[in-house]
Amino acid sequence: MTYSSIDKRKLLTQNILFKKLPVNDIDNIVAISAEIHFTNNQIIFQKGDISDSLLAVLDGQVRISTSSMDGKEIVLNTIYPGEMFGEIAFIDGRERSATATSIWDCTLLSIQHNDFMPFLKSNPEIAIELLIVLCKKVRDTSDRVEAVGLQPLPVSLARLLVRAIKEIGQETASGLFLDWKKSQQEIGYEIGTSRESINKQLNSWKKQGLLTLGGQNLSITILDIEALNIIAKGYI
Repeated sequence: MTYSSIDKRKLLTQNILFKKLPVNDIDNIVAISAEIHFTNNQIIFQKGDISDSLLAVLDGQVRISTSSMDGKEIVLNTIYPGEMFGEIAFIDGRERSATATSIWDCTLLSIQHNDFMPFLKSNPEIAIELLIVLCKKVRDTSDRVEAVGLQPLPVSLARLLVRAIKEIGQETASGLFLDWKKSQQEIGYEIGTSRESINKQLNSWKKQGLLTLGGQNLSITILDIEALNIIAKGYI
């Protein structure tokens, strides 16, 4: 799918980095950006790659991960439509600090460091917002490490579901619909557990009436978000 300049402008105006910019500046950024496409499970960049582009997700999802000493993948974050990633190398021009992989087919917007610097210099408020974004990602990564290492499975999974609902959930007559497009194996990677454990927990919540599963379990409808929020807070 190819996106129009209007679609790209809408994405940027909704993003914390660009929402304060005049429309003309945003249109200029859209003009210097490039639209790139990736198929399911394709490497976008690897940890250690030299690259200085800032990337925004137009559609699809992106998994940010690294590897442990024994080669096990550790998922640090999931990037949803409207969100950006690659900020660290974009700022300092050094190697990528993690690996980015597409989840299903993805369309990304790429902005090069040298093209963007004039906007950053003339709009110092963007630099401040960029710092805020980086701080939030550090906090999110810390929360995820805590979830993997310290929290019980129901808490970790509930937190993952609650965040996904906030990012891409849709209100329907049945409940909050989440077209997650992730296998249970991929969900397990994110919180450091097995596919079997994810399957068991989701089906347990299904029996309790908290959610329903569909589309080979790649979509979920949350029927009781209040109960899920309580679990996510550790009250299990």
